[in-house]
Amino acid sequence: MEIFRILFIITLVLYVLFVLSFIFLEKRKENSLISWLLVFIIFPFIGFLIYLIFGRDMSKKKVFKLFKTEENLMEEIKHKAEHIYYMKKSNLYRVLKESIESMELTSRMSETGVHFNNKVEVFTDGKKKFDKLIEDIKNAENEIHILYFIYKKDELGKKIRDLLIEKAEQGVKVRLLLDHFGSFNSGGSFFKKLKDAGGKVSFSFPLSFKNFQLNNRNHRKIVIIDRKIAYIGGFNIGDEYLGDNPKSGYWRDTHIRIQGPGIIDLQVRFFLDWRNAGNDDIVIEKNLFLENNITGTVPIQILSSGPDSQLEKIKLAYIEMINNAKDFIFIQTPYFVPDETFVDAIRLALIKGVDVRIMIPNKQDHIFVYWATYSYIGDLLPLGLKAYTYENGFLHAKTILVDNKIASIGSANFDKRSFKLSFECNAFLYGRKFGEEMKAIFIEDMKFCEQLTLEKYNKRSLSIRIKEPISRIISPIL
Repeated sequence: MEIFRILFIITLVLYVLFVLSFIFLEKRKENSLISWLLVFIIFPFIGFLIYLIFGRDMSKKKVFKLFKTEENLMEEIKHKAEHIYYMKKSNLYRVLKESIESMELTSRMSETGVHFNNKVEVFTDGKKKFDKLIEDIKNAENEIHILYFIYKKDELGKKIRDLLIEKAEQGVKVRLLLDHFGSFNSGGSFFKKLKDAGGKVSFSFPLSFKNFQLNNRNHRKIVIIDRKIAYIGGFNIGDEYLGDNPKSGYWRDTHIRIQGPGIIDLQVRFFLDWRNAGNDDIVIEKNLFLENNITGTVPIQILSSGPDSQLEKIKLAYIEMINNAKDFIFIQTPYFVPDETFVDAIRLALIKGVDVRIMIPNKQDHIFVYWATYSYIGDLLPLGLKAYTYENGFLHAKTILVDNKIASIGSANFDKRSFKLSFECNAFLYGRKFGEEMKAIFIEDMKFCEQLTLEKYNKRSLSIRIKEPISRIISPIL
């Protein structure tokens, strides 16, 4: 018995030293620090395992690496983009003057700045999006690069896989990159025939006994075809994203198809993610984008963020948009669990009289996240927030539109996970014509919503009132 007592004391001392090192050595934000300390106290010893699975900090790691020649090329591309931008600034100023500050801030954080003359098509329906994507894949001649968080082994997953096999057999270079956790069930032999046909399949941040990190996942959804067409948005690959899952019902999401030089940053993003997954068959070259006489009118910036950086880039870009809002802010998101800086930006906008509307699902996807979302919405209702619950299925879109002048569409939700823990990628798009299109989509979606008023919120049940504070306490580590 004495030896067990000694072992317990040693374990306890080591555990206390671990907790102390966490407090003093890790530069966590106050709310995250408190949440983790509660985990360590409520679940002694087990809390250490929970931390290993969910909590390790990657901000000091160099996850994505550029060769020296690639760094020079990226600087050259960015300099060229900035040169074109400042050349056009006088002509664009009248049209984009309200977006100039946001554009310049995002340029400082992005890889290659702002790109003009893009043609953009918006998809809000999964069947239409995947019909177009499948058509583009069928027409591919040289290469297909695909990155998704979730890829399911269902009918849609098989259809796209078989098409990729066909293209690989035709000599098209097929590279498929999936997050290992999000697409865990699609491992094994599912892609064997694709590999046999010459296609390449890799997984981001593979789970293993040495690395069982469930946070810090690759949440991006990107496709680039022949360096001429690209897709980015919220749809993953699976039948439920076509609205074929009875549980979730109709799947309302937002994705865009891009033709034009905005593809450059998406191509770079894929290359870096592909190499990080252990591949060395790809190098960033000058022909990142192949011109094909596109005469689009939408300026685009691609912005990536992730736990490998101290800067929460997409969140900062969102806040810049909100701070510059004069008329309205329209947000659609399945998860609204922001930090205090983001909430304060919304508060200031409401106090200034900006029309702020947030649309969330009426269905529970992740129960704690949902009730935390409900709670944060409730805090803002007294200031004049207009909140809506989408009743026509599940709302998964991740969009923000400000004053018909700037919009963002991508993989990042409005929560701490997307801001800090996951690897995300968003497109920022400028101009009133595109803004009017996005506004029309939001107004149309409102026809399928119920407004969550302050009166209705105050009548919520006792069970909801209990769920909300619990969900908020643990929200920094969700």
